[in-house]
Amino acid sequence: MKKAEAELKNSPFNLGIIGFGNIGSVHFDTLTKSGQSDFKIQAISDFTPRSFDNVHFYENYRDLLNESAIQAVSISTPPNTHYQLAMDALEAGKHVLVEKPPALTVEQCDQMISFAVQKEKVLFMAFHARYNPAVEAARSELNGKDVKKIDIQYAEYAPKYHSVDGWIFDPEVAGGGVLMDSGINALSIVTSVLPDLPALSVREAQFRKANGFRVETEADVAFSFGDKGRGTITMDWMHNGPEVRKITFGTDQGQYSVDIVKNIFSKNGDVLVGADTTREAVDQESEYRGVYKDFARHLLLGASLTSTKELAFIKEAYR
Repeated sequence: MKKAEAELKNSPFNLGIIGFGNIGSVHFDTLTKSGQSDFKIQAISDFTPRSFDNVHFYENYRDLLNESAIQAVSISTPPNTHYQLAMDALEAGKHVLVEKPPALTVEQCDQMISFAVQKEKVLFMAFHARYNPAVEAARSELNGKDVKKIDIQYAEYAPKYHSVDGWIFDPEVAGGGVLMDSGINALSIVTSVLPDLPALSVREAQFRKANGFRVETEADVAFSFGDKGRGTITMDWMHNGPEVRKITFGTDQGQYSVDIVKNIFSKNGDVLVGADTTREAVDQESEYRGVYKDFARHLLLGASLTSTKELAFIKEAYR
């Protein structure tokens, strides 16, 4: 960590936000309404003109990068723009937080990681689901346990959150459908809870597209890990009914489940952490508070946080 940054450790980092769509607004609300003191929003860039109190606005993100006072940027644009924006920000001498998926290919991610090292800047790949309270509880409880089975179940009605004409359903922009967008979050939970787990290897993958959609809206993937570990992924973007985002870890001591909709961690059906069984949607504000708290910590340490395991698995499944 450079001396100038070390001297600022008791002051908020000046941040620029690039992209102000659905997720960009979540970032903004988290930083302005949650009482956090690690970051001050210095500027925002987006194609759509907007007005903010005491925050500079630019339609061209390069103008934001030219602000010398900005120390870090948060990239919350569509996935096909992440690579170039991150590389330009690093070139401009900024630390970078980039939304998931961090890029459309593992090769692009590797280049981003190498360039961050070269520029001596922090690159932080933000997998927000890792910061769900139930995930943190699972990480502690499953530490050292022998996991033999992993079952991932995600089901939601995606058009409830995204226009059917939106970029998330465009394969050239999003890089894929339900497995790329929702699956990468689920996989990041697995790699966070079990950091020493052997690499996941795809055994079989099946995808289906709902009528009129260009990306997969359903995914069924079977995978293995280690000598005996087995797992399944079942995802549905056209689900009618209560949302499901649940990961179950099978061990010789029982079944441990992470429910990130309800913020509950349970063992054999008995709740260990969490009590709000009525929750019907993910607590994004809580997750993003965790994202930015960890980003600040990594800035102070001068250490990047990156992972390509999840994207590599998804690419293997698509192949």
